[in-house]
Amino acid sequence: MNNYFVHPTTELDANVTIGNDTKIWHFSHIMNNTIIGSNCNLGQNVVAGPDVSIGNGCKIQNNVSLYKGVTLEDDVFCGPSMVFTNVFNPRSHIKRMDEVRPTLVKKGASLGANCTIVCGVTIGRYAFVGAGAVVTKDVPDYALVMGNPAKQTGWVCECGEKLNQVFECPVCGKTINPVSDSDESAKPIAFVDLAAQQKLILPEIEKNIRTVLGHGKYIMGPEVNELEKRLADFAQTRYAVACASGTDALLMALMACGIGSGDAVFTTPFTFIATAEVIKLLGALPVFVDIDYSTFNISAHKLKAAVQKVSQTGQLRPKAIIPVDLFGLPCDYDQINQIASEYNLIVIEDAAQSFGAEYKGRMAGSLGHVGCTSFFPAKPLGCYGDGGAVFTNSDEIAEKLLSIRIHGKGTDKYDNIRLGINGRLDTLQAAILLPKLEIFPKELESRRNVAKRYTELLSSKKDLLTLPEVFPGLKSAWAQYSILAADTEARNNIQDSLKEKDIPTSVYYPTPLHLQTAFADLGYKKGDFPVSEDCSSIIFSIPMHPYLTQNEQAKICSFIHTTLMNP
Repeated sequence: MNNYFVHPTTELDANVTIGNDTKIWHFSHIMNNTIIGSNCNLGQNVVAGPDVSIGNGCKIQNNVSLYKGVTLEDDVFCGPSMVFTNVFNPRSHIKRMDEVRPTLVKKGASLGANCTIVCGVTIGRYAFVGAGAVVTKDVPDYALVMGNPAKQTGWVCECGEKLNQVFECPVCGKTINPVSDSDESAKPIAFVDLAAQQKLILPEIEKNIRTVLGHGKYIMGPEVNELEKRLADFAQTRYAVACASGTDALLMALMACGIGSGDAVFTTPFTFIATAEVIKLLGALPVFVDIDYSTFNISAHKLKAAVQKVSQTGQLRPKAIIPVDLFGLPCDYDQINQIASEYNLIVIEDAAQSFGAEYKGRMAGSLGHVGCTSFFPAKPLGCYGDGGAVFTNSDEIAEKLLSIRIHGKGTDKYDNIRLGINGRLDTLQAAILLPKLEIFPKELESRRNVAKRYTELLSSKKDLLTLPEVFPGLKSAWAQYSILAADTEARNNIQDSLKEKDIPTSVYYPTPLHLQTAFADLGYKKGDFPVSEDCSSIIFSIPMHPYLTQNEQAKICSFIHTTLMNP
């Protein structure tokens, strides 16, 4: 006895396989060598085959034809009168059935009424194709596509509801990560995976770009003002002033604070050149202070000694401190701000790598008199070019920043009340940052989970590696996951081993600033800042971004383990 139902008007050809509890209704035709799974429901006038494979739990509504080359995985929904093609360029007078292009519809996908699936494409898991859409290219897992030709307009939950901007289902409450929850591909491991991020928010980015193209306000458009308000809210400051780069953010902050010739600005030599570069550009002098091994950040103890020394010599005016929150971890601001208060110094926080980090309940960018960040693409919050922002709670500093950003503008752009720069953020970059900021809290959480997994996977090698630490009361933005090897040779061996496996690494920073040619006139020499110099010779960073999978991390750490055991 057959454990399925076939209506008497349906025609079954030879070699057809039908699973248990499947129902096939009126006037359908199942052609030879077709396989239909269990618990399926095929409506009226359905044609399937020859050589078609239909998985378990599929629902195929009335008037659908599935011809050779079509494969449905489990739980696929085919709406009424939707169409599969199987030849790309059919002609009635040319036989092309030997040119059939296979079409795959993956588990849980829904194909809306009257849509057309052009042969040769793959519809991803739980994807949703809107009614009447014409699909001409592959559809990602969980993607919602509509129109002719079909374009992605969002993401959908497994229950079929559209996800909100942080990928939560408003109905069932489930959170979906369309990147990590999709099938892992054979793509190489990325150091920073901007493509994975873009995959999530591309519809919103494209929508915002079209809006900017529509209004045509490419400089200081409304998106810039909206971004500034949302950045200030996020950083918990009264003001956020968007600008053209992280370097411009530092330069504008120094200018707004009146830093100039004869001023001493204390900062770290273990950072990117921009931090000290802007000090010299204004005629001030960077006074370098060594770092702590445990944080890679400026040492508060050594900072106080350096401030005292400069104050006693009287050759320079101690004016400001630029602590750099390296690799995403905030500096020791309680100590730094206490020193600043004692010596009447301005604190300009370089949060280029730490935007999104927290220090004892306060957000990076708000930890000094002024905070600066960068939106360089590889930063935790990055745009698609250069960009930056300055944060402050001071009305006076904010007013100066707005003026400096546009050539020292006063009442209008031809009323120049001070020297400034062209430091404006392009409207298109603001439009791109807005959807990125929406998912930023979730990405920060993912970064912290990635860092935690790294630490767990590498903790057994703490005798050979020094892993980064985050102390109580702090949350890192994890711009990088940086490790200290036992020595330079060990670092090089690890990097070479990972490179052979197509796993990228990087060294931040191979030469401390006090040994760079650009600062030779400051009179520093090798040995002046031993911790910075030692770290430069043994540090390396491994891939770090919110979309690293557990399998990718396990692979990376496995190769590190192997190299350490077999140097």
